[in-house]
Amino acid sequence: VFEFSKKAYLKEISRARTFGFLKDVQALRSMGLALGGSLENAVVIDENKILNPEGLRFENEFVRHKILDAIGDLALVGAPILGDYTAFAGSHDLNHKLTLSVLADAKNFELVDLTAEVVREYQKVFA
Repeated sequence: VFEFSKKAYLKEISRARTFGFLKDVQALRSMGLALGGSLENAVVIDENKILNPEGLRFENEFVRHKILDAIGDLALVGAPILGDYTAFAGSHDLNHKLTLSVLADAKNFELVDLTAEVVREYQKVFA
């Protein structure tokens, strides 16, 4: 569970690295992907072992990175989202499908104007 605020995002989510398996690195690079990947900006797993010398930054770094992915993916909606988001085995693909599904019909969402008071309260959270 992650309660969004700028402070919590910076402390709990932003440092979570992407992750992948060593066996996939060569194939990804041959496709022109993961070219900037390194043990400094990604967690690399070989079989059941993490290859990064320092290990994980957080015990649940993989989950935190999935939260980071969801925040970025849902930001592509183009407007702030006021609501709850729950995922099981979330992925970029599922987030994309969710976004398309929500935006497919105006009955699925509501655009609201926030009062000045509510805006001030949100500014406290995101400051």
